[in-house]
Amino acid sequence: MVEISVVIPTHNRAALVCQVVRAFLVEEGVRFELIVVDDGSTDDTPDRLARIADARLRVLRQPNRGLAAARNAGFAQAQGRYVLFNDDDILPLPGFLAAHLGFLQRYPQSAGVSCTHIPSMVAQEGFARFWQARAEGGVRRRKDAAVLGPGGFWFASLSVARTLLPNPPFAEFSGYGWEEHELGWRLWRQGVRPRLVRGAQAAHLDRVNLEATLAKYRSMGRMAWRFYRLHPSLPVALWTGVHPLALAYKRWAYPWSKAERLLAERSWERSRRANLHYRFLLEAAYTRGLLEGLDG
Repeated sequence: MVEISVVIPTHNRAALVCQVVRAFLVEEGVRFELIVVDDGSTDDTPDRLARIADARLRVLRQPNRGLAAARNAGFAQAQGRYVLFNDDDILPLPGFLAAHLGFLQRYPQSAGVSCTHIPSMVAQEGFARFWQARAEGGVRRRKDAAVLGPGGFWFASLSVARTLLPNPPFAEFSGYGWEEHELGWRLWRQGVRPRLVRGAQAAHLDRVNLEATLAKYRSMGRMAWRFYRLHPSLPVALWTGVHPLALAYKRWAYPWSKAERLLAERSWERSRRANLHYRFLLEAAYTRGLLEGLDG
């Protein structure tokens, strides 16, 4: 009997997803299955995955429909009592699944958030180092099983009892952003709490850069409106920034014209104020997306 089903969506990252899959397959002492959902890859992902011979691995293929659709497809095939959604750039360290399984047995009404870190080898440049500190700062001082709050559902690796999830779990958005929060909001309202699983250590291998991250934040701003329309309430309006007062403040505080000037002259990246400018640029990109979503 399968104890935990691992669902890994992937798209055009053949080498990375195969590295992650092999890392899972060396774990012992847990009865698990791996369901990799190839979301319309055009590289050699299918061929490389086909060369991994292991009865615990199943590969599903679908046309490119996005992250939520891929996760939903994997969930539909999951046979385990528990489900772990794991991105294709999250490399589990030894004991990863055992830690999640033990956590879920101790806290059956909770969701387990993996304790991820960004290795120095992928955080060597200015923005990558800023992102490393930002991504790890939220959990660095948290104790094992600490409740992370509604925002804790913004995950790259999360486990939960299958019976706690709606079917399908994820609402599909037309762009990047807020899909995990939207599911998390529903789970939070039904009493499910995201908690940090200290023993489930993993390395986040994505090589971030400023331009790609700004594009994601701009998309998040646009998708905030979809989240709010699904859950029209004051808490969601304030959280996403679509509330008129919040939007007015963001428009004033984070003008895109200033962001364009910073992006045109990048000498500030070598100054002590670099992190302040990075934070401004992310907020400005998000605000730009909010305004586009408002107009659209």
